[in-house]
Amino acid sequence: MAMTAEQQLFTTLQSELKIARDLNECLQRERVSLTQTDIEAIDEMTRQKQPLVVQLEQLGRQREALLKSTGFPAGKAGLEAFVANLPASQASVFSELIQQLRDVARRCRMDNQINGGIVNVNRQYMLRALSVLRGRDQQTESYGPGGEYSSQVVRQPLIGRV
Repeated sequence: MAMTAEQQLFTTLQSELKIARDLNECLQRERVSLTQTDIEAIDEMTRQKQPLVVQLEQLGRQREALLKSTGFPAGKAGLEAFVANLPASQASVFSELIQQLRDVARRCRMDNQINGGIVNVNRQYMLRALSVLRGRDQQTESYGPGGEYSSQVVRQPLIGRV
């Protein structure tokens, strides 16, 4: 027996929610790895995240196709219109599922931004350290050869002097 459009959409939304929760857990583990500078764990989280993101994209396309096949526009407006045309009991269940999906998506977006910020800060530290080692740090202020305070200290690369 073929599934109805409502059943297909509900199943798709449930799958999206499960995978989004998996992605959120992965992002949280990634944050721990980033703060502990555990390179192997960071690499593992990257490998785990990629297929989850691909699956979410595929399910999103499937959801959009289901909406279009039932005569509704794609996107948030189409999903809301689809739910509005369901009987109240079904609409309530769909609305709860959609809200859970939105909440998890919001957490994923926030966790991803935090993780990106950690990566960016670590990158800035690394670039600054390399700049100092190469003798090109423009922000270093120190004392010059005569004991005067200066930000124009003659800089020689540390790499090459050792």
